[in-house]
Amino acid sequence: MADNPGKQTLLAKHRRDDLDEAREAYLLEHTPGLKEHDAAQHRAFLQIEEDALARHPDPTPDDIAAAEAAEAALPPRKRTEVQLRRSFESLAVHLPKDAKRKRKNFVQRAQRAWNRANPTPLTSELERTLTVAFIKAYGH
Repeated sequence: MADNPGKQTLLAKHRRDDLDEAREAYLLEHTPGLKEHDAAQHRAFLQIEEDALARHPDPTPDDIAAAEAAEAALPPRKRTEVQLRRSFESLAVHLPKDAKRKRKNFVQRAQRAWNRANPTPLTSELERTLTVAFIKAYGH
């Protein structure tokens, strides 16, 4: 490690990680309402994940077979157009990926909406102030 000053030693990395964890704990303790906000956010995000899975479940083999049958019934030109849209990926591969993508988009939209509706009590100014106080108190 001595010949590469850009790389941190493992000990220095652990110290930085420990310091970051201690700072996070300090911020949680010294910001009124932050613990409650974090707990409410955690509960809301778990519910959003459950809703996304219920709304966009993984396709079953029957769903895939039905989609393949519907695609086979299309006129050749339309079938080729549909296949081109998904880059000739088989439906057995495409449908699970599509469900996963829809779930992810649903989760991200809902989480952003929740965060807009419930702003964190830890503003950037308060975080800077508390970080300075933490550094003074614990000397790093």
